[in-house]
Amino acid sequence: MTKRIVIGASIVIATIVIIVGLIQMKPEPPKKKPFVQAIVVETKTVEGEDIQFIVDSQGPVLPVENSTMVAEVSGRIISVSDNFRVGAFVEKGETLFTIDPANYVANMRSAEAALAQAQANFQDAKARTEQARKDWKKIGSGEPSALALRLPQLKQAEATVQSAEADLMRARRDLERTKVKASFNALIQSKMVGLGQFVNVGSQVATLYGTEYAEVRLPVPDQELAYLLLPDMENPQTQPDVRLMGSYAGKEQSWFGKIVRTEGVVEQTNRLTYLVAQIQDPYNLKAQNSDNRPLRFGTFVRAEIAGKQREGLIALPRQALYFGNTVLILENESEIRLQEVTLARTEANTIYIDNGLNSGDEVIITPVHNPVNGMKVQKIGSQPKSSTANTNDTALNTSADAAKQ
Repeated sequence: MTKRIVIGASIVIATIVIIVGLIQMKPEPPKKKPFVQAIVVETKTVEGEDIQFIVDSQGPVLPVENSTMVAEVSGRIISVSDNFRVGAFVEKGETLFTIDPANYVANMRSAEAALAQAQANFQDAKARTEQARKDWKKIGSGEPSALALRLPQLKQAEATVQSAEADLMRARRDLERTKVKASFNALIQSKMVGLGQFVNVGSQVATLYGTEYAEVRLPVPDQELAYLLLPDMENPQTQPDVRLMGSYAGKEQSWFGKIVRTEGVVEQTNRLTYLVAQIQDPYNLKAQNSDNRPLRFGTFVRAEIAGKQREGLIALPRQALYFGNTVLILENESEIRLQEVTLARTEANTIYIDNGLNSGDEVIITPVHNPVNGMKVQKIGSQPKSSTANTNDTALNTSADAAKQ
């Protein structure tokens, strides 16, 4: 029994020794350097250029002239113009409707008669004064008194004539006001009266929007004013151009105007400054080109305001900026160099660089995570062909395996 145990233990020990020996005799595999895949980046060769800044804004189109008409005389409407309807265009001086003038014709006739009577009394008083002056020269001595010459009666008659003339002027004016006319070239936005309706003095009859000009209030943040030439109302040459974009009949349209003024205050609710853009003849009533689309009041438009022009700026995508003032330059075809720059302006998608770059520099515009000086990268288009071949071989093998399955 003891002999069997010794033999078994010897066999196990011998086996362990053989295995350990074989393991120690196994050659070590060759060590390979770890392979680091370089980041593939896209670059842009920069050149300085002249750039005009654009400031974006938006707002609704409003009429410059917005007037609510009221009746200046009372009476019943006896006739209405065919153009007196909502949405119609009317010209300055055009009669919209007529109020029954019968009472005002009678008032004018009465005023004319009163004036004629007053003028006759004035002539009579004047003749009496002249006769009193002659009589005084014959029988009187010294300077005659005003009563002797009947001067108070003459002045009273003269005042009566002036009053009668004013009454006649008022009567004629009231008669003229029975024809309610447009005060300017306008679009009828709303009307409150119709044929046969009785109106009183002060009754609102219509709302008119002037069609000579339209305007748009454009809010601009304070920091954006640095890129604009603010307008001078007395000098049209300083009024910046503005392009308005909106929808008409389901299609995107553009209109052009001028920034004519600022409202001069900062809005307390949103801390914005409002610029006012003005567009001439928004409904193209005087335009020779019928292809122009009308800019209707109430349209919400986006605006591009022409700002200051700068020379020698470099424009890059916003994603090319790191740490607020740094861009990445590609050196030696494969290395990164961090370069600080001076920004002239930063927009949502674009940055404009004033200093720090030279024409011909290759700037990396692909986002790079945690970039450092000397970091290895690979420019798009510079990958070795073998990589492409390996990729194609892999694709072919995969297709073959799929076909076998």
